Amino acid sequence: MGEYGSPSEEDFARAKAARRSCDRGLSDVRERLLNRFHGQGVQEFFLLYSPARNSFGAYVFYAADCDLGKAESSGLSARIRDFVFEELTVGGRGNRSDLDVAFEFDSQENVDRNYAGDYFNRLR
Repeated sequence: MGEYGSPSEEDFARAKAARRSCDRGLSDVRERLLNRFHGQGVQEFFLLYSPARNSFGAYVFYAADCDLGKAESSGLSARIRDFVFEELTVGGRGNRSDLDVAFEFDSQENVDRNYAGDYFNRLR
């Protein structure tokens, strides 16, 4: 701790390093998923880590509300789930059986309608 109980520069550096470790490779997974599935209706994707070990939130956004049912029935959502698990495994986050990924599927249409188009507000 620094003067008056405030965090020191070293404390901030340790916190920053810990955050980088948690973020490691997640933006790469996002980019690869969007490259692979954008032409199949995926508009946006976020992969966030949880404070719990090997725990993540995966948020997949299709263009329209009607795309949600179509993606599930066509197997697209299942392929996306498999892709995320595979990418996390390849990225050294653990085996599929060790990973806890909470998937949420939604639409850009819903984000526009209920969150003024703001993904940050949707993810809160």
